[in-house]
Amino acid sequence: MQKRDGRSISRETLEYLRQQSIRLWKKGKDIEDIADFCGVHFTVVYKWIRVYKQSGLEGLKRRKAKGAEPKLNKEDKTQIISWLRKPAMEFGFETPLWNCKRIQTVIKQELNKSISISNLWETLRRWNLTPQKPEKEALEKNPAAVRKWLKEEWPKIKEHRRRWQAMLYFQDESGVSLTPVLGKTWAPKGKTPKVKVTGNKGGLCVTSAISPAGHMVFRIEKGTIHAEQHIEFLQQVIKNHPHRKIIVIEDNAPPHIAGLVKDFVRENKNKLAVYYLPTYSPDLNPDEKVWKYLKNVKLKAHQARSKKEFKPLVKAKMQSIQRKPHLIKSFFAESILF
Repeated sequence: MQKRDGRSISRETLEYLRQQSIRLWKKGKDIEDIADFCGVHFTVVYKWIRVYKQSGLEGLKRRKAKGAEPKLNKEDKTQIISWLRKPAMEFGFETPLWNCKRIQTVIKQELNKSISISNLWETLRRWNLTPQKPEKEALEKNPAAVRKWLKEEWPKIKEHRRRWQAMLYFQDESGVSLTPVLGKTWAPKGKTPKVKVTGNKGGLCVTSAISPAGHMVFRIEKGTIHAEQHIEFLQQVIKNHPHRKIIVIEDNAPPHIAGLVKDFVRENKNKLAVYYLPTYSPDLNPDEKVWKYLKNVKLKAHQARSKKEFKPLVKAKMQSIQRKPHLIKSFFAESILF
């Protein structure tokens, strides 16, 4: 019989052979005979007997084979995650985004370890890291101005709101393109599906304002927004709450800070107050979430072919958001202001 070293035998069979070899050994059988019975080299039997003497039958039980030692240890994990919190440009790359190739390069440079792209991908997933589409942040954003606004202006607004017992609204406008955002759909691997959408250009401008209480006011604009159109929208907000005072927070867009608008606010100072966010700080405005939800959820892969078809569709989708106070409240949930 050809002798085997045990590596070609299944773990279940090996466990049985180990136990039988010990049983035969205890009965006084010769080691060579036991090896012949098990179909292994006699040195394997000696090893099993040695393990039995040290650990008993428990030591002979099958165990899951150890996998290869991971190339990246806990210290490496901490180091790599700290890199990913910084822009890739700090490590000499042209743009701030990280991909596996760049991570692989820095691992080689900084840790002197080589790892394949596929292995690195699986390791990053195991560490609960995923490739994500980053949110845009304006280069012109001034963090110091944001901190100052949060420290000085926001407490002033909250006190004003408390004193007036006012309705608080965050206001914003957005263009909504006739060309839709496309989401994902199931399809056979390697067979990229196609979704028919219009090739026509164009879109609409929509203005909205939302409150932490779950209220929404919106309108679809007829054209470009100027001071006059913005005043009309503020009047619309006021009409929605005839017995309440209103505080509106908005950005510094030219129509918002125009002289006509400031005159209107002064004329209605007993009813209306307007405050402005720091420049290039859309993350402070929960109303931005309305546009993200409208474009990426409600209008995803829409089939409108013209502005004539698109306008009633946008209106219907905005109304569906307007009818869900809990949804509107959720737009405030991640804001650092609340």
